[in-house]
Amino acid sequence: MLVQLQKNWPADTPPPSSPVEAEAGLLSIANLLAILRRRALLIGAAVAAMIVVGLLYIVTTKPMFDSTALVYLDIENAQLAGANDQSSSGMPASLSDVDVNSQLQIIRSEKIALSVINQLDIADAEEFRRPPNLIVQLITRGMGVIRSMIRLGPPPAVIQEEGVPRFVVEEFSKRLRVDRVDDTFVIGISYTSENADRAAAVANAVASAFLEEKLDARYESVRRASTWLEGRLSELREKAVASDQLVQQYKRQNGIIDTNSGGQLLSDTQLTELSTRLVEAQKETATRRARYDQIAQMIASGNPDASVVDSLSSPVISQLRAQYSRIAQQEADIARRYGAEHDAAKRARSQMEDINGLILRELGRIEQVYKSDLEVAIKQEADLAQQMEGFTARSTDIAEARVRLRELERNAEADQNLYESFLDRYKSALQQQSFPITDARVLTEASPARKKSSPKTVITLALSTVAGLALGLLLALGRELADRTFRTPGQIEQVLGVPCLGILPKLGRGQARRALHTARKEGTSTRLLSRDLGVLQHVVKAPLSRFAETLRSVKLALDFAPGDGGMRVIGVVSSMPGEGKSTVSMNIAQLIASSGNSVLVIDADLRSPTLTREVTPDAEAGLFEFLVNNVPINDLIYSDEAKRLKFLPAAGKDGAEQKTDLIGSGKMAQLLTAARQTYNYVIVDLPPLAPVIDAKAVAGSVDGFVFVVEWGETSIATVSDALHNAPHVNQKIIGCVLNKADENTLRLYTASIGNSSYYHHEKFGSYVSQG
Repeated sequence: MLVQLQKNWPADTPPPSSPVEAEAGLLSIANLLAILRRRALLIGAAVAAMIVVGLLYIVTTKPMFDSTALVYLDIENAQLAGANDQSSSGMPASLSDVDVNSQLQIIRSEKIALSVINQLDIADAEEFRRPPNLIVQLITRGMGVIRSMIRLGPPPAVIQEEGVPRFVVEEFSKRLRVDRVDDTFVIGISYTSENADRAAAVANAVASAFLEEKLDARYESVRRASTWLEGRLSELREKAVASDQLVQQYKRQNGIIDTNSGGQLLSDTQLTELSTRLVEAQKETATRRARYDQIAQMIASGNPDASVVDSLSSPVISQLRAQYSRIAQQEADIARRYGAEHDAAKRARSQMEDINGLILRELGRIEQVYKSDLEVAIKQEADLAQQMEGFTARSTDIAEARVRLRELERNAEADQNLYESFLDRYKSALQQQSFPITDARVLTEASPARKKSSPKTVITLALSTVAGLALGLLLALGRELADRTFRTPGQIEQVLGVPCLGILPKLGRGQARRALHTARKEGTSTRLLSRDLGVLQHVVKAPLSRFAETLRSVKLALDFAPGDGGMRVIGVVSSMPGEGKSTVSMNIAQLIASSGNSVLVIDADLRSPTLTREVTPDAEAGLFEFLVNNVPINDLIYSDEAKRLKFLPAAGKDGAEQKTDLIGSGKMAQLLTAARQTYNYVIVDLPPLAPVIDAKAVAGSVDGFVFVVEWGETSIATVSDALHNAPHVNQKIIGCVLNKADENTLRLYTASIGNSSYYHHEKFGSYVSQG
C-alpha cells in the first residue's frame, strides 16, 4: 500500500511535484521497465505464440539447398583474340561497374533460363508447381477452390503455351541468384532447389550457358560484320582511287608542284627563301645605316673622343689617340709644375689640337667607307623587295587554288582512311572467327550442398523471438494506452490538478464483515453502534497498517487546510457508485474519534444509503425523518461506547420521490451549522457526483471535500467530467484518495512507492505493519 504524506498549500498556488513522481517522470527507462513488468505475461505469450509459428514454419517447409558456381570476367584472356582497345566480345579493355552489371543481367536473362531448362529437362519438376511450405500449399488450394466457387460467368480462356510454360521460367528465375562478389570481377551464380544435386547441376549449367552465349554472340556478330564489310570494301576502294586522281589532276591544271619535303609546294619554298633573304638584307641595311649615322653625327659635332667601334679598330686612330694621351699627360705635368701659361704647356696643347684634327680626318675617311656600304645594302634590299613582289603575286594565285586543293585532299584522305579502317576491321573479323576465346571463364564449379540453406532453424527461431517481442511490446503499449484509469498519484495531480493524499489498499474479503445489529443501552435511549464493524473500522483494528497510515495523511491534510480552525465539515464524495467512499468516510471518522475528538458521521446518500445498511441495518429513522418529519436529532443518532463517534443514518425506506431535493435544503444547512458547533469534526458521506446533484447542492455548507477514486477502475474521463460539471465541489477538494488498490499490481506502476522494497524494507516494520 502506498503512503504519501502531502503538505497543504493555498488554493491559488499550484501544488509542487512529488519528488517520487518527478523522479519517475525523468526516468523514462524506469517507466519502460515498469511497463515491461506489468505486461510481462502478455509479452511472454506473444513471444511464445511467434515461436510456435516459427516452429510450425520449420516443420511444414521443405528443406532447400543452395549451390554456387563462380565465373571470372577475364578481360586479359579475351584480348588475345582481338583489337587494340576492344576485347573479342566487344567489351571494353577495362571493366566498369556498368559493364559488370550488364553481365549480371545477361546471366539473369530469359534466354539463359530457357537454355538451362531445356538442357537439364526440368520443366516438369514438381517443385516448380507447388510452394515449398505445406501450409501455403493448403491455403493456395483453398483460395483456388473458393475462387472457383464464387466465379461468375464462364471460366477464362486457357492460353496455350508452346515449349516451356511461363510460370516455370518465372519460378526458375526466382530461384536463381546472380551477384557480384564484393568489388571484384567474379560473379557468383547460385541456385536453390529441394534437391542438392539439382541445385549444383543448374548452377553449373547456367555458368556454361553464359559462356556459350558469349561465344555464340561473338561469332554471330563477327560473321555479320564480315559479310557487311566485304560488300563495303569494293565501294570504298573505288571511291578512294577516284578522289586521289582528282587531286593530282587539279595540281597539274594549276601548276602546283610539290617539293617532296613534307608535301610543301615549290612556290611556297621559293617565297620562304626570298622572304628570309629580304629580312636579312633589311637587317644589314639597318645596321650599316646606324653606323653611318653615328659616325656622321660624331664628325658633325667635332668631338673625336666619341666611341665608334670601327674607329677603335683603326691602327691610325689608335696611334693618334696614344700620342694624344701622352702629350696630354705631359701638358698636365708642365701645368702643375710651371703653370698653364708656360710655353711648353701651350706647345703641348697646340700638338693636341693638331692630333684631334688628324683623328677627325681619319674619321671622315671611315665615314665615306660606311656610306658606300650603306648604298650597296640599300640596293640589295630594293632588288630583293622587287623579286618578293613578283613571287607574292604568284603565290596569291596559287594560294587561292590551294583552297580548293585542300578540300580535294581532305576528301581523298577521308576516303582513304575509311577504306583502310574497313579493311583493318575486315581482316580482324576474319581472324576472330578462328579464335574461340571469351572474356569469361568458370573459376569454381558448383557442388552439391552438404546441409540445407533454408529454413534456417536458429535464425528462424531468433527472428520469431524478435517478432514476438515486437508484437508483445506493441500489444503492451496498446494495453497501456487503452488503460484510461488512475493508477498513480502523479496522474491525479496532473489530470485533476488536486493533490493525491494517498493510496488505500483493497481490503480482503476476510476483513469485510457486516456489522452486527445495533443495541440500546439498558435504562437509556442511547443507541450504540456494534463493536465489530468489520472493514468500516479497519483503521482502528490495524493502527499500524498502510491503510491507517494513509488515512492519517488525510487527517493531517484536514487539520492543516487553509481557513480558521481547519476543516470542520468534510464531505466524502466519489464520481461513481461503488468506489468505496462510505468505507473511507467511516474509517476517517474512526481515526478521528480514536484520537479523542468528537466526530459525527452523516449518511447523506438518501438514494442508496450503503453506510446505513452496513452500520445500522435495523435503523427505522434517520436523516430523512429529520429533514421531512422534524424528528429530534438526538433520537436518531447512534454512538460508540466512548461517546466520541456519532452516526446519523439515512433511513427513510419510503418516499423516494421526496429525496431529490432534501440534501440541498435549508434544513440540511442548519443541521450542518449546528453540528459544526457541537462536534470537532463532521463527516458527510455524500452521493456520487456523476449520477446525482446532491453533492453539488450541499457544497455551500461543506468546508472541504475528500474525493475518492477507485484505483484502476474509474475512467479518467468520468472523473474529469464529474468534477468539471461540479465546479463548487472541485474548488473545495482538499485532496484525492485512490481506493481499492491491488498492492501486487501497484508496485509495477511506480518506481519506488508501491514497490515491494518500499514497505518490505528491514526497518519499515518498526513503523507500519503489513496488516
